[in-house]
Amino acid sequence: MRHFSAVSGLLAAAALCAVAFAGVQATAEPTRGTMVVAVNQEPQDLAAQGTYKEINAPGLRNVIETLIAVDPVSGDFVPVLATAWERVDGSTLRFTIREGVKFHDGTDMTSEAVAESINWVWSTENAFTIQEYAGPGAITAAAMDDSTVEVRSSEPDPLLEFRMSLNGISSPAQLAENPERHFDTPIGTGPYSFVEWKQGQYWSASFNPDWWGMSAEEAYGTSKPAFSDLQFVFRSEDAARVAMVQSGEAQIAMFPSADECGRAADADGYNCVTGPSTTYLYGRLDHSLHADERLADPRVREAIFSAIDIAGIVDLYGMASVPRGQLGPKGTIGFNDALAPYSYDPAHAMELLESAKADGIDVEGLQIEIVGRDTTPRIKPIVEALGAMLDMAGISTDLKVQTPAEFNPRVRITGYSNEPGRQMMQVHVKQNPSGDYGLLLLSNYACPNIDDPTGPSRSSVYCDEEFDAKLFEALASFGDERGERMKELVQYVHDRHLIVPLALLDRGHLVEAGLEFTFGTDHRIQAVYVRPTE
Repeated sequence: MRHFSAVSGLLAAAALCAVAFAGVQATAEPTRGTMVVAVNQEPQDLAAQGTYKEINAPGLRNVIETLIAVDPVSGDFVPVLATAWERVDGSTLRFTIREGVKFHDGTDMTSEAVAESINWVWSTENAFTIQEYAGPGAITAAAMDDSTVEVRSSEPDPLLEFRMSLNGISSPAQLAENPERHFDTPIGTGPYSFVEWKQGQYWSASFNPDWWGMSAEEAYGTSKPAFSDLQFVFRSEDAARVAMVQSGEAQIAMFPSADECGRAADADGYNCVTGPSTTYLYGRLDHSLHADERLADPRVREAIFSAIDIAGIVDLYGMASVPRGQLGPKGTIGFNDALAPYSYDPAHAMELLESAKADGIDVEGLQIEIVGRDTTPRIKPIVEALGAMLDMAGISTDLKVQTPAEFNPRVRITGYSNEPGRQMMQVHVKQNPSGDYGLLLLSNYACPNIDDPTGPSRSSVYCDEEFDAKLFEALASFGDERGERMKELVQYVHDRHLIVPLALLDRGHLVEAGLEFTFGTDHRIQAVYVRPTE
């Protein structure tokens, strides 16, 4: 397996191979035709807010750019549509906007346009899914002059720079005149302009000859755009994506299995490019608001976790490691070295259930629904394995693998009240690209508001006033104090058996021979990081 990947500077360093792109002054046309990428799922949308979620909107950053971005090699923030930025205070950032940039519809990217786009994406009224990466305060932006935009949080926010690396900047003309098309017809400033989204099949884009990066000295990437067109083809089955690269139908295929990656070492015509990620696989045991009251018993929750062989799940997934009892790798701000993986002990699980039964808890009536989303790689065998493990400990299960249309509404607050008394563990993958536990704790554990399902905790499994009070104090803290507060909260949720970390995932891509693909822990697919070597 060949490695051309990178770990964020917030995480452990990794060896990298990259080619400098600074100083490119070329205006030549691309030398290659279409780059076809076989991706594991169709986008949920192609809106500017979707630039934060590479897995659910693969390739979108080729069309819609951000103010700043995390460099896949160094892990540092680098300029994109902003040429400079400074921290004014704990709640405010000031950005200098790149001059002479145009959106793909020909309108100018002004400071007013940038502010409008930021306000649109982070609006709590719009309640886009990017809110799961929101901080303790509401984010707003204002143009200060022709070249300056200030972004403010209503509360002190140490991660405000990170949040500004997530949201895309899109055409204000479209937002004003045709906002509904914002979700399926993106108009950005990137090296490629959107062409079409053929539902159920692919979405495509073409080289933008007016891209500012063709002449800017500090343009991001390892190469100028080498391909005239991009096509992202939707294939949920691992084997189908692999076959596309093997046949030469695609240049890149996302997330092959460990076995397929191993076979690539002896293959002609393609390689497997691998690297660490900020992605984790977890089992979230619903213990919030409308969940079955028996799941509030700590013995029942601990019994469920004790029945799970985490090392076995890691082996089944492949290209993964056993997490240290928390959702993230060492190096994350708030990582707790004192924690260990939950122990696999079916006998102890049965003892806990007997203890609960002796106190009148109807444990025999429990039936835990283990549900996964069918776009998650290798989800079916994982759900089946978890079901078998719980069954062996005397815990009945109901196994389901659902489409995103079925799965997504159920794991958000709006779906809770439709299923009172449910007994559900969702098995899913999620990223924590911030390198900070604050974002993760807020989105997974803070008490959701059933009457206002728009915030970062829209799919939280927990509701505890003491935890929430400590969390919001921690979110406003900086430096060493922040790390210590987060570490305490990580211990707090670990001890209550709410979410079982199942695996820390490496990611792999099959890549056509003659191409080098540089990516970071977010594994974004951007054509300017794909460099032909032949």
